[in-house]
Amino acid sequence: MWKEKSWIFHQDNVPAYSTLSVKRFLAKHSIPVLEHPPYSPDLARCDFYLFPKVKSALKGTRFESVEAVKEKVARVLKELTKDDFQHCFQQWKIRMERCRDREGVYIEGDNK
Repeated sequence: MWKEKSWIFHQDNVPAYSTLSVKRFLAKHSIPVLEHPPYSPDLARCDFYLFPKVKSALKGTRFESVEAVKEKVARVLKELTKDDFQHCFQQWKIRMERCRDREGVYIEGDNK
């Protein structure tokens, strides 16, 4: 991918990615940058993928302590597979394309 330049750098507003050295590197190598809206529930992987998985695993359970909740969440996260993450990034790509096609407009309730 690097040699063919068939990828785009997703600028997701992480402060380290906004440094002058990173910007210079991207410019020097002619790497296209896809800017990320300040906050978009359409594109926040935790919002559309991770949190619902955790919520589903916790739903209907009465926990005796905060520690028990933490333990359950840790188990759920550790059980995520490579395929889970692959699916997440496939969905993220679809959402990025949809967001691009809509020129960044978020449509309430349209989380397909």
